[in-house]
Amino acid sequence: MVVRTFNRHEMIVSDFLKQEGLTCFVPMRYAERQAGDESKPRRILIPVIHNYVFVGLEMPMKQFCSLLAKCATPLYILKHKDTDIPVEISNREMMEFRMLCDPAFEQRVNIIQQGEEPEVGKEVEIIHGPFAGVHGRLYRKQKKYWFVKTIAGVSVELRITRWYCRPV
Repeated sequence: MVVRTFNRHEMIVSDFLKQEGLTCFVPMRYAERQAGDESKPRRILIPVIHNYVFVGLEMPMKQFCSLLAKCATPLYILKHKDTDIPVEISNREMMEFRMLCDPAFEQRVNIIQQGEEPEVGKEVEIIHGPFAGVHGRLYRKQKKYWFVKTIAGVSVELRITRWYCRPV
């Protein structure tokens, strides 16, 4: 399940959901930021995708909606564009997404927003390396190959050699 909040309150919503006993995930990355009067920037973790919290739904939808109503921060459940059905993410897709958004791989991962995803590309599966078994699309840009995994309108782009992929 994907919950969207406003004004960059994803960490507040995540903390609220964790206090209520739910499993949630906010994709994070390291960034260089200056704090106060410090002359040297520090590496800190910041959300990659602002306003999105990915939640493991372990209860009926009505109970989940009543739980969200208790949150002081404004939020809503992300739904499919054409229908009123909430966006659901399979366990496998969520595991792949979490693996791709690991801060240890920040040099090779880019996040692109909905609508910016390339239209061309073949469906592939990665067969070598730490991402073996992950399904997505492979496309070529500026003589380099990129692997794209899309979940709930958010895409993760990973630089990869095409020899690590096989067509599905």
